[in-house]
Amino acid sequence: MGIDNWVRVMEETALRDQSMAAVFPKGLPVLLIRKTAGELYALANQCAHMGCPLYRGTLDGYILQCPCHDWRFDIRTGIFADAPEIRLRVYEWKIAEGQIYIKIQG
Repeated sequence: MGIDNWVRVMEETALRDQSMAAVFPKGLPVLLIRKTAGELYALANQCAHMGCPLYRGTLDGYILQCPCHDWRFDIRTGIFADAPEIRLRVYEWKIAEGQIYIKIQG
């Protein structure tokens, strides 16, 4: 059984509302998306289709569209809009002392 680790990825103030940032806790490609203060999402930063970096995608509401082949994912769940059996990994996050942390299982 793995150990859960909280990994600091960036300062909270560095991620503005309605923005995205690619981070790499322990080398893992993770995409942080901040809708508003207190509404943050963390998911795999690689499309399930061909591994395209999602930080270059477009966000419409809670739907993130891959820049390579237009696959669409719900940032709240990681679910692919056209086939719910396909999903991106979603990471737990927290903010402590002005820092954003991602929970990584090791």
